[in-house]
Amino acid sequence: MRAIGMVLAIIVLLTAFAVAVAAVTRADATEDYPIPRRMLHTTCTAEQILAAARDVEPVYYERYMTDYNNKSPEVQRAVRDRIHWFYSMDYSGRRAYSENTATNAFYEQLSWNWPNWAKIFFNNKGVAAHTTDICANYAPEDTSVWVW
Repeated sequence: MRAIGMVLAIIVLLTAFAVAVAAVTRADATEDYPIPRRMLHTTCTAEQILAAARDVEPVYYERYMTDYNNKSPEVQRAVRDRIHWFYSMDYSGRRAYSENTATNAFYEQLSWNWPNWAKIFFNNKGVAAHTTDICANYAPEDTSVWVW
């Protein structure tokens, strides 16, 4: 009788563990994950967002640009091209991209060259809020923001 109780307790624990792990590992994009909603909806360009970050989130901008400058010219060019491509899409295209990056670790090939290639754009809702609040005040084509 005692052995049956022990077996049942183990089964219950294993089932609870499996359910908990499944809930944690389930990748599903939302309006704020993995890309914050403000970045999905903004009409600003990458350059406008970087300029805003430089002025209102200077620590994040400096860290990003330091990392960016430590990459090869080929990776830097790929980053600029890819983020321009992202912001050239409409909301539904950006939302689909967000879904793909949340559910397929191999979707974004640039991440294999630099895992944080879009960190200043995608990873922080606070930075997204601060930069998208004012990004329209900056020149949309000012590529000098990539030189730091």
